[in-house]
Amino acid sequence: MTTKVGKHHGTRRTALAERIPLPPKARAHQPAVAVLPFLDLRRESGDAPLAEGIAEELIQALNQVEGLRAISRTTSFLYGGSGLPLAEVGRRLHADAILGGSLLEREGRLVLKAELVEVASGREIWSEVRDFDRRDLFAALEDTARGVAGTLSLPASFRPRRPVDLEAYGYYLRGRHYYFRFNRRGMGFAAEMFRRALDLDPGYASAWAGLANAAAYAYIYIERTEPQRELAESASRKALELDPDLAEAHASRGVALSAAGLADEAEEAFETALRLDPNLYEAAYFYARHCLAAGKPERAVEYFEWAAALRPEDFQAILLVAQVYHSLGVEDEAERARRQGLSLVQDRLEREPDDVRARYLGANALVALGDREKGLAWARMARSMDPDDPMLLYNLGCIHALAEDPDEALDCLERAVAAGLTQKNWFRHDGDLDAIRARPRFQRLMDLLAD
Repeated sequence: MTTKVGKHHGTRRTALAERIPLPPKARAHQPAVAVLPFLDLRRESGDAPLAEGIAEELIQALNQVEGLRAISRTTSFLYGGSGLPLAEVGRRLHADAILGGSLLEREGRLVLKAELVEVASGREIWSEVRDFDRRDLFAALEDTARGVAGTLSLPASFRPRRPVDLEAYGYYLRGRHYYFRFNRRGMGFAAEMFRRALDLDPGYASAWAGLANAAAYAYIYIERTEPQRELAESASRKALELDPDLAEAHASRGVALSAAGLADEAEEAFETALRLDPNLYEAAYFYARHCLAAGKPERAVEYFEWAAALRPEDFQAILLVAQVYHSLGVEDEAERARRQGLSLVQDRLEREPDDVRARYLGANALVALGDREKGLAWARMARSMDPDDPMLLYNLGCIHALAEDPDEALDCLERAVAAGLTQKNWFRHDGDLDAIRARPRFQRLMDLLAD
């Protein structure tokens, strides 16, 4: 059991704060650009994942420009299709400039229209119309980012990207959408989408990385079988062979190695990913999860905080770091992070009330903050949406342990194991389970789990 150090141990809190390596874009105020989802005007398309994917590619490119900060995707995407003038959206986002545009298809070629508006004056300061082949989307988007940077008098250079089939890119984006639901059903859809992308473009490294992530998740949390582990290993290796300098590929390799229990090799892969791209959320987030499962809570804090700085609108990293602060006994930081995360969850559920992960992570925060009845009501609601998902059942076990309901907590954990979540390190190191760790039923459950 983790030793508690008490609410007022400011020395430990200060030491943690000093060690957290915030990503470059979080260190200082820089001119900020917001990017809205581009309108997909292609005939018979209206592909929302592609429209958002274009904007996300531009955000990632702009974040590579020294001296410029691109506002996080989920924050700016709230205003996609709002009908508000760009300058007004920019003011609400506290941006200095805002980029919007559209994609259409004409005579077999794509046409990208982009417009950059200065928020203070409301005037257009740059625009372009670019015509290109279907496989040249990434090159066109980099040229757009270069145009934005040049307008703001900032130099920009980007690592060359391999051309990717547009339809394959669309399947890849759908795979990511399903993957981040973090449940059994979504993970199955994600793997299918990544495979479809690879059927169209077998050399697409990012799709191989996505397939590796889906297989590793399945191995850790759903179906601990050798074929899943082998798929995670081979797909992550293939991604690296295709693009050794792709940070996303190194992050997926880290996930696969972590799933296989190769902790040192996994850490090296995650650190390489962050060295190549300090703004890659997945690298920081999955490194943090690896550290937590490996029994390194203080390092987990560092990388959860890194991930939260990269995506301040994301409820997952901030609520998970709250749980780690609690396990370390740093209760004031745990409370701060839980309140911040709960606010983000409530915003999320207003837009997507069927988000099961938001519901159960929010339930955990509510119970920990003392609102036991509301938290348990949220937990029951989450369970009614997806009653057999092993990740949900595990988190329900954590919630009931916090709510001082040990028998229900152990029931949920036993069901999670029966449903396929058999990775022992989470049970071993999760501070939410401290209250039930000494119980004989928990000990018997641990005896069943694989290392």
